[in-house]
Amino acid sequence: MEAKVLSSKISDYICLTKPKQTFLLLLTSLFTYVGAGGTDLHTLVTLTAAMVLSISGTTAVNMALDADIDSLMNRTRRRPVPAGRVSREEALSFGVVLFLLGVALAYFINVPTAFATSLGVIFDLIVYTLWTKRRTALSIIFGGVAGAAPSLAGWTAVRGAIELPAIMIMIITITWIPAHIWYIAIYHLEDYRAAGVPMLPVVLGVEKTAKAIIVSVIIMVSIELALFLTGTFGLVFLIVALPSSLLLLYRSILYAKNPTIKEARRMYKTASPVEGMAFLGIALDGLLRTLL
Repeated sequence: MEAKVLSSKISDYICLTKPKQTFLLLLTSLFTYVGAGGTDLHTLVTLTAAMVLSISGTTAVNMALDADIDSLMNRTRRRPVPAGRVSREEALSFGVVLFLLGVALAYFINVPTAFATSLGVIFDLIVYTLWTKRRTALSIIFGGVAGAAPSLAGWTAVRGAIELPAIMIMIITITWIPAHIWYIAIYHLEDYRAAGVPMLPVVLGVEKTAKAIIVSVIIMVSIELALFLTGTFGLVFLIVALPSSLLLLYRSILYAKNPTIKEARRMYKTASPVEGMAFLGIALDGLLRTLL
């Protein structure tokens, strides 16, 4: 029985880190590292550990801070903290230890990487979760900065500096986030309304949110084109990244003409792989340049 209880507790702690989300954010960091020309195995391993610890730790703290909101939403009320399987204090302590270790490891790579890692933690926990999430419908833009920080860390781990291409790569994530979040928020509109979270669909309605997503996707496509036209990345990046982004833009325009809550779930699924394809393009392009 004790083994079963221990296994269940470990499972809950792992759940606090949102493994799928942590893994996807980790990939943006590693793919950017490769795209920036990184080849040093020791740095790659250290970066991986730093990102896993800082991302999962930040997520665990976020889960603790948002437990009251999660308890009011059908899709989140069974998470470990709102369900009472892990206390808020336990989740906070667990998360803080993890992200502090992550930032410390990033420092061993270089100061800019430690800064980028800390930026993600600060924007996620302080700017997004504690300050803007319950106050403004544009909170996810600030959350997007947190989501983009791992890619910045990947770039600085190679170049040792925050450069314009790294900022442009961050903007890809920041401008992808609205489609990723607002479409699912439309689908779960009543959940967010019941929890009192001022998501854009709740505040401005579905039609205006659909139009805002189009603007965001246009910016994302423009950044991808700019990365190619400025020579930061080549044709491989464009071929891999651009088609899915253009498909999202096309379908977003069609959706905005007749937006429905039911169709929003399909749009969420259309948006989900777009960021991944962009970062895969970055990695493949960088790898090709390194090999040649």
